[in-house]
Amino acid sequence: MKLIENFHCIQTEISGGGSKTIFEGISSIKTELVRPSIKLLNVEYSEGKTYRKRLIANPFIPHNESFTADELSFLSKTYGFEIEEDSIHKGYFNSVLKINKLYKGSAEITLMEIDGKEYLKIEFFRWQFEYQPRGAGEDMLDEDVTYILGIWESPLLTDEIVAKIKNDR
Repeated sequence: MKLIENFHCIQTEISGGGSKTIFEGISSIKTELVRPSIKLLNVEYSEGKTYRKRLIANPFIPHNESFTADELSFLSKTYGFEIEEDSIHKGYFNSVLKINKLYKGSAEITLMEIDGKEYLKIEFFRWQFEYQPRGAGEDMLDEDVTYILGIWESPLLTDEIVAKIKNDR
């Protein structure tokens, strides 16, 4: 498992009449980015698949749609994020990021298969300002700030976790 700390990034801020690129260049993990488009450095992108899943443990839904509490705990310890049990729904766990109170949702885990290699990305999302979500047009684009917790090449994952990310089981 190798941590990838830097990547190529285009940040885009949505303005009234369209989009405006505000930054293009090399960015790093553990950074807040505005609507980022990320490309790994020194990686050929000729062929690939991407799978995404929310980093939650929800015992109230089918087993292939959520991680178990043990799986979420393993991911938390391996990749360095916190988890908390919901105060109302016992057994339901969220991944949390406490660097800003606007991070209210669980993280998303992304498994990328690119040219025969596996990469894992974990990111949290939030609104840029307290008064958001804004108008309906921007609201449908979801949160505008992304915190990249990390990107790993050849990640350490169990077969069961990979199957859940791919929603195979």
